[in-house]
Amino acid sequence: MGAKHRSLIRGRRRFAVVEAVLVVGLISAGWVSAPVGAQSGASVLDGVFTEAQATRGEATFRRVCSACHDTNEFSGGRFRLTWVGQSAADLYDTIATLMPEGDPGSLTPAQYAGVVAYLLQVNGYPAGESALPTSLSALRTMEIVEAP
Repeated sequence: MGAKHRSLIRGRRRFAVVEAVLVVGLISAGWVSAPVGAQSGASVLDGVFTEAQATRGEATFRRVCSACHDTNEFSGGRFRLTWVGQSAADLYDTIATLMPEGDPGSLTPAQYAGVVAYLLQVNGYPAGESALPTSLSALRTMEIVEAP
């Protein structure tokens, strides 16, 4: 992974943490309403991807992403710190606009959704009957919450 890429990721993580703290403070103070996913009650605990989609996502991750990344970078505490409180759209959009390094946006929307499904599965979220959509507006309604 190049220095520029690492710097982008560190900057994005710092921004996500600061943004999350700010949003929670503003919601608590009653100055803004909760994120769309939180308002609708939809979350990634609702089985928003299929097993087959996560399996395809794992294959894509191994083929495309594993040259620079290990799944440990996207699981456990690291994942929770960065993504809990965000929407599935935030995760999808970050991956689709930054990856793969040197050729961001080169995968199909279905491949990016598969990688997101795989990362959700790695983090203990349940599979369901419907595939994770590729539409950012649909993904915005799915909040990433603490896994059980």
